Amino acid sequence: MRPGGKVCRLWLVGAGLVWLLWPETGALAQQVPPSPTVPPATATLKAEGKTDDGRLFQEYVREQKMRFEYGRALKITLPPQGSLTITGSKRAELVVQATIRVEGASSAELAALAERIGFQIDTRDVRLHLMSLGPAVKNLSRKERRAVSEGLASPLLRLPYRMDYKVVVPEYTDLEIAVFDGDLSLADIYGGIVFTVQRGRVVLSGVAGTVVGRLATGTVRVELNGRSWRGSGLDMQVGVGDIVLSVPRGFAADVALAASTPLDIRYPINRDADIPPDSPFGLRTRGRFGVGGAELQLMTARGTLRVEPYPPENP
Repeated sequence: MRPGGKVCRLWLVGAGLVWLLWPETGALAQQVPPSPTVPPATATLKAEGKTDDGRLFQEYVREQKMRFEYGRALKITLPPQGSLTITGSKRAELVVQATIRVEGASSAELAALAERIGFQIDTRDVRLHLMSLGPAVKNLSRKERRAVSEGLASPLLRLPYRMDYKVVVPEYTDLEIAVFDGDLSLADIYGGIVFTVQRGRVVLSGVAGTVVGRLATGTVRVELNGRSWRGSGLDMQVGVGDIVLSVPRGFAADVALAASTPLDIRYPINRDADIPPDSPFGLRTRGRFGVGGAELQLMTARGTLRVEPYPPENP
């Protein structure tokens, strides 16, 4: 044996141990990654009783709070039934409150089902993802679906439930939202906001930035504030439903409006120069409020569109 062979083998063993135990690159560090999700809070019983058809119901509340810096992005996916209210605040935190309503034939069924319904906050990406959990949620991973349904009898998996969210975010937040069957309300938020609603009522109050919204069936109310739109504009399109645009006096913006019935415009608007100012409005028009500014596009394929001053002239 060469004199240096034993020393060489000892050096290699020592190097391997250093690699295993080193906190940044070792195997132990790779085996224990940080948790990618914030677990849901414990459910608290809020109310219980009977429906009109005699079925028992219970309402539970789950709450979660975490630090959330200004300017970050948040994606929210709702279950098949549920509404969402988001409000902007001056605090750098995310507050989520989910009210869960479950219906069944016995208290034991309701309690068992409520334990499997909730939400989690996925932090694996720069954009946080508030994900709903429950038997009716379709976009769960295999692991998440197993955790939700394992041990529950098939009849329990088919019991009806809904989740209604109240969320508070910093006033400067980007949002991506998907609502299926429920209402959406956004207030006092500035950012890049994209949302889709399949069926429900949409209310935008004091919202600004770059806002793109799509509603398949329902109604929309947009309440502007200030003297002009802050940001690049609003693009709101509705398949079937009515739109109401409430405009404060002295507001400035460019507008593009369209509906399936003659427009009902009760706010001063400067239309194109070739259109007489006293001519009736048709199904679509372009113009300006005041001196103009960011463009607001509001269109409904089958419905009415009304523009009214705020506060109303005849409350």
